[in-house]
Amino acid sequence: MELQGTGLPISIHPQGAARIIGERINPSGKPALRQALLDGNWDLIAEQARLQVEAGADVVDLNVGGRGIDELAVLPRAVEAASGAVDVPLCIDTRRPEALAAALAVCPGRPLVNSISAEHRALADILPLVAGRGLPVIALCMGQEGIPGSVDGRLACAYQALDAAVRAGVGEDDVVLDPLVMTVGADDQAAWIALETVRRLRQEFPANNITGGASNVSFGMPARALLNAHFLAVARFLGLNMPITDPTDVDLRFGLLSGTIFLGRDRRSRGYMRAYRATRS
Repeated sequence: MELQGTGLPISIHPQGAARIIGERINPSGKPALRQALLDGNWDLIAEQARLQVEAGADVVDLNVGGRGIDELAVLPRAVEAASGAVDVPLCIDTRRPEALAAALAVCPGRPLVNSISAEHRALADILPLVAGRGLPVIALCMGQEGIPGSVDGRLACAYQALDAAVRAGVGEDDVVLDPLVMTVGADDQAAWIALETVRRLRQEFPANNITGGASNVSFGMPARALLNAHFLAVARFLGLNMPITDPTDVDLRFGLLSGTIFLGRDRRSRGYMRAYRATRS
């Protein structure tokens, strides 16, 4: 799969280097960011994009959905602000087709779209926009009845969404699978289900990249950074290679690097050591 912003294209492959999708431009639980979006403070959006890329983000996610925010008006402006500040690809994160169309109209390069699922409405509303522009898309492992509580249920949704995307004209390897990471604060089986789903997805869809909101696992829990980092290390080892996470969080970055070492894909642990030395400089 290839993505591109205003800079050079980047190639993302399941067996290649892990690529971080920066999650910080999302007003959920961030009153200052929500107010900036309401006020049209695009400088803050640009600053957040730059901050994440400087910290190691390969892709910048843009989600402007929040109370009182007009996504149709705000999302294209946020895209313009972010793409003017950084040259990496963007991930356009919305379930509103009209806002997605407006954002794609001003987005340079080849962005990633977040997201479709096996839900009828998502397939009917979002998929034509994605397929019509030949773009890659994240497919959530959920369906008409919501998020399945079993691994088999999530795999079934992955098959349905992938099949629908390919039939619509999306390239098979342009579909990024998301197992849906839920918080262990609400369900003590949530992490196991997500991780086992990652393992099965990697086994059954070897050509597809796998993403997931790594920080979701710790909502409502203490010592969140520690829990997130351990989860990310295991998820990376099992096959997740495009985490949606906060690249400015050092613990999370080292969790991802640890998982890469455990996979045997960090030759002589050079990547880990470079990152360690950078934190000491």
